[in-house]
Amino acid sequence: MKRDASQHIINSEDSRANSPALFSALFSNEERAALQAGLSIGLVTLVITLLIVLNDLRQTDFDPIGFVNIGTRFSLGDPAGTTGYDGQFAYFIARYGAQAEPFMDGPSLRFQRILYPTAARALAFGSPALIPWTLIGINVLAHSAGAGLIAYLLRKDGGLPWIALAYGLWMGQLLAVRLDLHEPLCMALGLGAAAAYRAERMRLAITLLVLATFTKELGLIFAGGLALHATLTGRIRWAVLLAGAPVFGFLVWWGIMRLWFGTLPTIYPAAKLHWIPLQGMFAELEESLLEFVMLVIWLGLPAVIVFALSATSLLRSLRLRQTPHYSAPLAVAGAGFVLLMPDVSWVDPVAAYRVAVPLVASGLLFLGLHHRHGANWAAGLWGVTFFVVLIIPPIWSIGL
Repeated sequence: MKRDASQHIINSEDSRANSPALFSALFSNEERAALQAGLSIGLVTLVITLLIVLNDLRQTDFDPIGFVNIGTRFSLGDPAGTTGYDGQFAYFIARYGAQAEPFMDGPSLRFQRILYPTAARALAFGSPALIPWTLIGINVLAHSAGAGLIAYLLRKDGGLPWIALAYGLWMGQLLAVRLDLHEPLCMALGLGAAAAYRAERMRLAITLLVLATFTKELGLIFAGGLALHATLTGRIRWAVLLAGAPVFGFLVWWGIMRLWFGTLPTIYPAAKLHWIPLQGMFAELEESLLEFVMLVIWLGLPAVIVFALSATSLLRSLRLRQTPHYSAPLAVAGAGFVLLMPDVSWVDPVAAYRVAVPLVASGLLFLGLHHRHGANWAAGLWGVTFFVVLIIPPIWSIGL
């Protein structure tokens, strides 16, 4: 018995001694450093986001329905009632499922973004009382994961991981969390696809791109950027799958909605891009000069700069016959989308700042790896918007 006990102790000590070696075998020093950076930034973002959410919940007596911002025009069918905001449609789909059509301003457009409300309903086990909580919880975690993924990718390639915190502080994403909107989950899935692509896990990347696109059509920006990189690096088959799978899934879902509702999302203004860069932004000039200037500073000029730098980087790589970094086509896609955004996104500044989040994510990733001085400026420019969120009252008190 003593011998058996002694042997057990020896085996246990050997096991503990071999644990670091096993961990090292699973994760290289570079991978561990990248994971640590991602977890650190993700946790900091989580704490900040939770503090904002808790403060806003306190002002609603911890009633999460305040985040939904329901308007009586759609909830009660009152044409002269309050409008509310877009998060109400995710809530209605999560609560009523296929029976939510009477509460929609554009059923095919709202049901097009099906994953977020479906996930919230599933996590709430269909309980109407829990759905407002799961809508908030998904976005808090997704937003934190997105910031962590940017930090991970930056550290993985020797960039500046700390600038990913600017994504966590970006007011567009924080407002999306406060309004139960689709962008945080879409971006987390898109950035997860970028991380999977970076690791050559193509099937996982394709799956995440499909899920991101079913969360919101912004997922197609990531699909386009990664497919462009795959094309430029000679992986045509993967390029077709990276772009084709999300588009195919999207079109199939469109076909179902066409049979269901008799319309497609293409009839709505949100689906109409401009072909003159930043044309939509100038529509805001007629509404408010101050808001126009803010849009120029935080979105317009950064979009032009990031697009020019990333496109130049791509062209230089092609000219020198070098392999371009995947962050360059992602930035081209993210900045290019903002340049072509429709009027309906620009005239509502809240919409502009949240819909333009692919510019912030891809811009920080590209600049953090290729233009460190520019990355510091971008991080400061976008990170400071956190203080704007602090001084803005809860959205439901503004009367949108």
